[in-house]
Amino acid sequence: MSTTADVLRPLGMLEKLYPAREILGVYNSVIVTATYHVSVKFEDTTLRAAIPGLLRQHPPLCCYVVDGHTAEPKFGRLQHVNARDVLQTLQFQQGEHLAGKLQELHDQPWSRGPKPLWKLVLMREPQSMSDCSADSVLHIALVYHHVIGDGLSGIAFHQSLLRELQAMEQKGQNPQHTPELISTPTSIKLTEPIEQLTSFPLSWMFLMKKILEEYAPRWLFGHPTTFWAGLPTKSLDELPYRTRVRIVTIQPEKVTCLIKASREHAVSLTSLLTAAIASALAIKVPAASSFLGLTPYTLRRVTGISMDEMVNQSTGFETTYPMGILDNIRKSSSPAERLASLWATACYFHQQMQSELGKCPKDNLVGLLPYVIDSVSFYRKKFGKAREASWEISNLGLCKPSPGPPSKTWTLDSMAFTQGAQPLGSAFTVNGVSVQEKSLTLAITWQDRVVDEDIIDAVAHGFTDLPDLLQHKAPTESAATKSH
Repeated sequence: MSTTADVLRPLGMLEKLYPAREILGVYNSVIVTATYHVSVKFEDTTLRAAIPGLLRQHPPLCCYVVDGHTAEPKFGRLQHVNARDVLQTLQFQQGEHLAGKLQELHDQPWSRGPKPLWKLVLMREPQSMSDCSADSVLHIALVYHHVIGDGLSGIAFHQSLLRELQAMEQKGQNPQHTPELISTPTSIKLTEPIEQLTSFPLSWMFLMKKILEEYAPRWLFGHPTTFWAGLPTKSLDELPYRTRVRIVTIQPEKVTCLIKASREHAVSLTSLLTAAIASALAIKVPAASSFLGLTPYTLRRVTGISMDEMVNQSTGFETTYPMGILDNIRKSSSPAERLASLWATACYFHQQMQSELGKCPKDNLVGLLPYVIDSVSFYRKKFGKAREASWEISNLGLCKPSPGPPSKTWTLDSMAFTQGAQPLGSAFTVNGVSVQEKSLTLAITWQDRVVDEDIIDAVAHGFTDLPDLLQHKAPTESAATKSH
């Protein structure tokens, strides 16, 4: 039991959702993995030596959830962080890859009680296991509870970690001197809940639309248009929690090609990737009459919270892809026609996204949270119903190296952003992140058996085929764009 002095503040309306999902066993963790080339001997004691500095920079790392099963959960401060709780080393077996290890990590539940809601997992590539002194390839995965951070928090953490490692390198610090039990700062302060940083006004039209979607009797309003979303939600007894991960890597020169083409068409890279998903699904699921995509984005630009902080301030918006868009994709036969329909879909999504960002925080999905009285009941009633979206795409964007001279021994090669299976969420999730002048990593995650493997294959090939498809000329693309 935590004392009053240990309690930092109550969880906000957005933060309350995440312990509820954990209680029901429908969402465990977010993982942001950084892959390094290291030219010196590296042991997990080096990571332990970085922990004190990380605790000072990121207060959520010092927290746990108090009274998580009640209607009023709170953040409590851990007096100490035991290095054994937050450091783990995994070995690759012959033929194993990063995706398989991430699947295992996502399926691990959190310990109850006053324990950290994060851990660092060190993984070496097979060729680096026996000799960790020269040219080792290391994956350092930050596994964390969504209540203490959004996806951007993972980038902020890894940038801080790299600074700590570089500082130790420059000072010649001996990592063996760090104790196993590490005290947390006594004066930590968490960022205020999001509802205390900005308001979320709702128009009557927006509110009534959401109420009708949730409660309107079907005999009066008819059945809503159904969109494809894989298998309906099922209890965990019927469909056990098992995360699947597929990693797609786009090489640097091809990333440059995608960004250049997106700018020429006045859309974002996320818009192009979203269009690739819609196009792949439209062809692979010919019976689908519509799709619904969910796109998370950060509220930090509204609240003024720095991108360097660990905090969860994410929201999202929904985009419907009606039969007209799907028909335009399906009737395209030549590469030029496929490219034209791709840009038309990308422009359609981009317009939707710009409209959403332009009115934010008005009529935002977060603004509906005050009407959620019991978060556990809110999620429990979703079992057995259709999924909330066909897909979710969450693109963290670019991880830029910290200013200052580059490290002589640490080279950040790539990053990967993954989420665990979402039994009550979308059919699958696409998670993107890239490193400046390096590759773009797209991780597709889904709950086992919810989506057929060949559909995931089609989405993955939709990404890898993009650079070649962009080489074709689309003479009809302007007309296709105007049609939407």
